[in-house]
Amino acid sequence: MQPVLTIGEVHRFLETDFPQIHTDGRVMSVTEIASGRASMRLDPLERHLRPGGTVSGPALFALADVTAYVAVIAHIGVVPLAVTTSLNINFLRLP
Repeated sequence: MQPVLTIGEVHRFLETDFPQIHTDGRVMSVTEIASGRASMRLDPLERHLRPGGTVSGPALFALADVTAYVAVIAHIGVVPLAVTTSLNINFLRLP
């Protein structure tokens, strides 16, 4: 399956339809869109950290959820009501 949206198009969509993910500035960004996949980066702020400087589970889960959404819309086009139906994460060591 080949993507139908570019990184720039996905960023524009997120900024217009999901501005809440950028409330404190852009901390999430799409770094790659390729056949059947997408990658994103989180540049954590202080509020995303736990004691000891590790990134919090909720911040990592939000990144995983948005990345799954980006992978879907990058391949099917802009469908604002597409949703994640199931996502699970297991932390086996500190992030």
